[in-house]
Amino acid sequence: MMNRFVLRAAVVAAIGGVAGCSSLTGPEGYFRDRGDDYLKADVIEPMKLPEGVEQQHIEQLYRVPPISRTEDEVATAFEIPRPQALSDNAFTDKVKIQKLGAKRWILVSATPAEVWPQVRGFLSRNNLEVVYTDATTGTIETGWLKFKGDDERKDKYRLQIEQGVQPESTEIHVLHMNVPNDVPGRGQINWPTSSIDQEREAWMRDELAATIASDNSGAQAASLLAQTIGLSDKVTVDSTGTEPVLKLSLAHSRAWATVGHAVKQGGFTLWEQDDAVGVFYVDYEKLEEEAEPGFFSGWLGGDDEEDVSSSPYSLNQVLTHLQLDETDGSSDIFSSVSSSESEPLESVPGFLVVVRGENHQIEVRIRDGYARNLEAREAKKLLNVIRNNLI
Repeated sequence: MMNRFVLRAAVVAAIGGVAGCSSLTGPEGYFRDRGDDYLKADVIEPMKLPEGVEQQHIEQLYRVPPISRTEDEVATAFEIPRPQALSDNAFTDKVKIQKLGAKRWILVSATPAEVWPQVRGFLSRNNLEVVYTDATTGTIETGWLKFKGDDERKDKYRLQIEQGVQPESTEIHVLHMNVPNDVPGRGQINWPTSSIDQEREAWMRDELAATIASDNSGAQAASLLAQTIGLSDKVTVDSTGTEPVLKLSLAHSRAWATVGHAVKQGGFTLWEQDDAVGVFYVDYEKLEEEAEPGFFSGWLGGDDEEDVSSSPYSLNQVLTHLQLDETDGSSDIFSSVSSSESEPLESVPGFLVVVRGENHQIEVRIRDGYARNLEAREAKKLLNVIRNNLI
């Protein structure tokens, strides 16, 4: 009797369980599949705003900026540009020490936001007191330090972290000063334009460069505050009127030196230069990886373009026979050139790379051998090659 009762109870429990699951997940259950409910939806009237409420149109959150190009630059058949390549000097090493005249600085193949915490970590690990920081400008100043064996003077450093001329690069400039021990250590500091002691500047620069080069954790951390350091590019390709121009926010001496380096790389050949006039006379030959030969070019000999290894004219001859156009501002650009000959030279090869401007407002143009404007697309392409070669 007892067994029958247990059996009946088990059967009732099983039936109740099945019914319970059906009531939860079945077509009428609470957790039913609602994937097809939209097929049964009714069309309703559009929502109407009450009187006195003004309707606002939906606008795009990301507006398309105005096109700065002229109509002449926009081709009918658009050619997708290649991604901007790394510099031909692109960093085989993570950290380098660059040199220009008596100036030296650290070049790091990382963004300023990544380099900032590495520099702070270096100062902290070496117990170098930091008395002033400004992440928006990339400035760090140490407190007064004492070198062993020097009981008469005390030393101080300022580290300037800046965006490099190449994308994803950072420059660190070290400035050193020292004063006698009896000079008060507080108050405003009148920093010199160059380091007082070059050896002690070199000590800080070399130690910092070696630490960053051996630091494997720097690429994993970045400073949100220091992200504003790289917002203003030192190098941009812009246009003045209809002519593409490479703009450099660099001191004139460095701009001239880095452009001089760039026109010897990446397909450019430097024939001659005139520092006083501010002109490089160059040739350009497309590199093999840039060329797009046809299918039979290897069998049939390829292009028949003449390989010009040197110019038949000197830079002085080219400059005295310029054919300047008054309408494109060439007279102002070449105002320092005395073009005395009216008859043009025959078939002048190569290009003229012209550097103009003052500190931090440098403009670089490229013209043909007669100083005439190039087609805008060609000029922009050559300027981008120069840009990728800057250091």
